[in-house]
Order: sequence, then structure tokens, then C-alpha cells
Amino acid sequence: MHPTQLPAWNVNSLTARLHHVLDGLAASPVDALCLQDLKMTDDTFAQAALASSGHAGLSLKSRRGRRDPLRVPKALHKTGKETSMQVALKVNGKAVAVDAAPHTLLVQAIREHLHLTGTHVGCDTAQCGACTVLVDGRAIKSCNVLLAQVAGHEVTTIEGVAAADGTMHPMQAAFKECHGLQCGFCTPGMVMSAIDLCQRHPKADATQIREQLEGNLCRCTGYQNIVKAVQQGAAAMKA
Repeated sequence: MHPTQLPAWNVNSLTARLHHVLDGLAASPVDALCLQDLKMTDDTFAQAALASSGHAGLSLKSRRGRRDPLRVPKALHKTGKETSMQVALKVNGKAVAVDAAPHTLLVQAIREHLHLTGTHVGCDTAQCGACTVLVDGRAIKSCNVLLAQVAGHEVTTIEGVAAADGTMHPMQAAFKECHGLQCGFCTPGMVMSAIDLCQRHPKADATQIREQLEGNLCRCTGYQNIVKAVQQGAAAMKA
């Protein structure tokens, strides 16, 4: 059912959903997405949801108990029958502006609006890590982040890690050389998480690598060659 066909949104449930999203994002150190860094508040999530459902005139109750009028972002406008907003950001080093509904997820914008299909959708619940991208250099799961949250930030997808001449990123090359993949579905997200991991922990041992990649699931390899690939990629990134 389309959001505009739903009954009035329950703001309390929206707030609960927000915290569910945050719990999912914080499932592992690699998945953590800092709210303060992205300037995200309960109101931001509710504004986007209420606006997209046609209830932008509602007010919501803050944690401190006062009721504030819902402020819909100025960028919101009507396109046909659906409310949309323009979000400006950088993707793989290029400035882009995406016109999308306020409830659009980052992964949807990446795949459906920007046509960068290397970012995969697996579970839709921030569990498998197939949708992992970098936001300002940090790995996040794009299936549980609103496009609006990354306005003004820099997003890097798997398509953006190779050199301009097509030379693979050292982590990509390591996954190839160590055969750290089989079907390849999880590989883009695994590589993105591994790049972030090695930037933060350049001397990570096998145990740390396993811990840091616990938010990325692989159903094929048994992880042994993935760990080898990350170790080799880390060494190459330092060279």
C-alpha cells in the first residue's frame, strides 16, 4: 500500500521506528552511524514520514513533553501526486541533486535514481551488510538511512573506489587474489566495510577483522578467504 493510502501516522510509532533503525545501525562498530555527525533528530524522521504520507500539518511531541509544529523542509514540493524534495550531496566525488520522496532510502536513491547498482539490497533490515556504502568515509548500511539524512555529505559506493584509470582499489584486488568471494552478492558491501575497517584499524589482526565485519554476512565462503583478503588489502593500503 502506498504511504498516502495509509491512515494517520502515529507519531509515537514513528519515534519507536527511529530508535529501531538506530539499534540496527549500531549492531557492530562498523555499522555505527553517528546521529550528531548527520544532524539527525526524531523530528527529522517524523517530518519526512508525515510529509510523505500527506499529514504534514500534524504536530509531534518531543522527548521534553512540549508540542512543536511540524516544520516541513522548504525543499519539499509537489511533483504530480507525490510530495518530493531535492537532496544535494556528493556521490563518488561528483556533486548530484536527487529529486525524491521524503521517505526515500539512501539505497533506493543510489540504485534507482543514480543507477549505481553495485550497491546491493539483501535483507532490508540492516542485518546482512550487502548495501554498505561510505558516508564521509565511514561505513553505513544504506537500506536503513534516509536519503535526507545525508544531504550535504559525501557518499562513496563500490563504483567509486577504483582509480580513475580503472585500476582496482587495493582491497578489491585483494579480494580477487585471495578468492574472498564466490557468488559475489555480498562482496561490494564487504569491500566497503573492509576499507573503513582498515582505515580505522590498519593493524587489525584476524580476530579484530572478524569482529569488525560481523555486520556483513556471506553465505558462500566461510569467511576464511575474506579474512585473508582484508589482511592483504590492509597491507597494500599502507604501502
